[in-house]
Amino acid sequence: MGDGHGGMMDHSEAADNSNKSFGERLFIWLGKLHTVVIHFPIAMIVAAFAAEAFGVARGKPDWRSAARIMLVIGALGAVAAAFFGWFAGGFYLYDRNLILTTHRYLGMTVAIGSVLLAWAGLRRFHHNRSEEILFAVLLGLLTIGVLIQAFLGGTFMHGGMNHMNF
Repeated sequence: MGDGHGGMMDHSEAADNSNKSFGERLFIWLGKLHTVVIHFPIAMIVAAFAAEAFGVARGKPDWRSAARIMLVIGALGAVAAAFFGWFAGGFYLYDRNLILTTHRYLGMTVAIGSVLLAWAGLRRFHHNRSEEILFAVLLGLLTIGVLIQAFLGGTFMHGGMNHMNF
């Protein structure tokens, strides 16, 4: 998704799809859905970690159950975001832009990792205290990956570190 000049197209270029086939327009439209769906899995996975950490620290199984539900929903959203991300960035194994390449593969890692961790959580991978702590640590690492992924996406879409200006 971009024109090679920082990742963003101007409105006239984005709006003029009249010379494109249906397949090309569908491809572009599916890519645009990436920016629509990304925020939900970010919020759900971060909130799942917060609920899990609170539940483990305070011995509150209801919080940990809520964390599992949020993680499942976040994992589904992460898979959707990764799917649409391939349309947004194009189906290339390596990009000229290192940030986009890193974002692409970290996104795949987050999607796969969140699905595996959600599956483990639903399989009751927390029978004893050490499993509870291991699950919380893995969820914390996934959360760090999600936050790095979000930062890289913002870096790519907003032209470097400009999105961090104060």
